[in-house]
Amino acid sequence: MVSRIDIDTKKNIYSWSVMIDFTLNSMGGFKDFLGGNVSLLWDHDYILTLQTRKIHSQLESAGATGYRLIVEATETACDAESLGVRLAYALLSLAVDKNWGLSLSWPDSPLPCRVIDRTTSKGFSMQAFASITHHISTSQFVEIIENTFQHHQKVPYSLLLSMELCASSHCESNERSKLIMLVSAFEALAEQKDLSEIVNPLIKDLRSKVKEFGIEDESIKSSVLGQIDNLKRESIRRALKRLLADAQINEDDRNFVDTAYQARSYIVHEGKRVPELHLINHRLNLLLKKVYTANIFK
Repeated sequence: MVSRIDIDTKKNIYSWSVMIDFTLNSMGGFKDFLGGNVSLLWDHDYILTLQTRKIHSQLESAGATGYRLIVEATETACDAESLGVRLAYALLSLAVDKNWGLSLSWPDSPLPCRVIDRTTSKGFSMQAFASITHHISTSQFVEIIENTFQHHQKVPYSLLLSMELCASSHCESNERSKLIMLVSAFEALAEQKDLSEIVNPLIKDLRSKVKEFGIEDESIKSSVLGQIDNLKRESIRRALKRLLADAQINEDDRNFVDTAYQARSYIVHEGKRVPELHLINHRLNLLLKKVYTANIFK
């Protein structure tokens, strides 16, 4: 059994630690933690430390608090990585159980944590935050509302939903959540064409083959038949490309939206990391604005 004293003092042996930065909204927090740097007691052979950290003033004014959780230490970086993933899982499980609003400050890497070489000199460090505001006068507000109010006698629900998702994405501090909302905003506008007239003979043939194949599990058979029936509708990706073409979006931007759609699938369905999401999200937001002003919604 490794003693915590050895872990703390023998940095040349136990050289690796791991940390997770996270932010809690006002729904989460600790009754008996007043901030600073506190070593917590737990039943594992590692040192667990909880710290407060500085976050953007806008988040703080909304009641959020920044924290850093550090676990020390292991003999190898590989062990520290595994430890960090387990720690992230435990932290997220707590947030789900207690209904906390929690956001991981996840770097552009495959891991939700940062592995630290304890033997490296700390040196100097600094932290800064920046934001861009777009405040307007009340007279400008009224003018914009007045002009926009007359664009549609009846607003399509799909357009309303898309714009709500786009606007709500700016409330998100997590870039992955923002990407999912922005891609969904495009999806809400993409009307899938009915391809029944073109593919009905093919679908009829495929359904017959499935029934003749003799799949014993009825749930599997129903699933396969359901997927075949989905062929009657145009794919979302094709519908998106057609929507963007109708909105006079150039080919390079159309390909970019398709790539972002694929990135969303990587994140949601495969759990992959996508680097530089803030750049992708910024461009998606600009393209959504172009689509909204393209006058293709009746």
